[in-house]
Amino acid sequence: MCSLPLKRSVREHPMHELQSTELFAHSMTNRHEGRTSRESRVRESKGGCWGSSSQDFVHLADLLYRHSLDYARSSGGNCSIYTLAGIPMLLSGLRCLVIELCADVALTGEQNRALLKELAATSSELRVILNHYSLSPELRERLELLVQVRHEILHPAHRPGGDRGNAPRCLLALRDTNLLESTGGDTDYIWLDQLKSHRLFEWAFETVARTVDLLLDHHQLAGVVADGIRQSWWSFKHHTP
Repeated sequence: MCSLPLKRSVREHPMHELQSTELFAHSMTNRHEGRTSRESRVRESKGGCWGSSSQDFVHLADLLYRHSLDYARSSGGNCSIYTLAGIPMLLSGLRCLVIELCADVALTGEQNRALLKELAATSSELRVILNHYSLSPELRERLELLVQVRHEILHPAHRPGGDRGNAPRCLLALRDTNLLESTGGDTDYIWLDQLKSHRLFEWAFETVARTVDLLLDHHQLAGVVADGIRQSWWSFKHHTP
């Protein structure tokens, strides 16, 4: 019954079909335009205004962390669906911060154009950080794992892989260190359910916050601005019991 008015409405307004055709044709013609625009904005200095958008992402991640903590408390102490949203936001914020530091949004007088060019050509700011900044072996290992966690969330491949406890072998370290929502046995929850872990969210937040400290030190950003950035990235500690 509900479908009849909709069909009649489409027939009475053929402009809808024309607009859809035009939009499709436009999207096909410009399917690479968005990526090209994003790359040029990172790579080149152009006119206009911008600011520290990394702070928006870390604020959102902090809000998600608070919800995650409440959710976990009400569901056995660790299970939290908010982790699936929070970790990508953390890494989007980290990407923003690397761009801001390299493009000198704080007006320290120095830009790293080579690094901006490399950032523009990749969607993995973590790979750029791993390649160009001096990291401790332990922090490097954390970031390598975090790269894979983000891939698992943004590009789900949640059919069984035949691995122990349903966890991919490249991420068994997270399971073995009790960071996943796991039974700990060979028979375990489905894979994406294991990622719904507040402990994993806390670990990821701490990993990114430590990376932020390193970035600020490397770029020699100090004073009130640096203090404010550090505080925002370590804000999750204020909510952690």
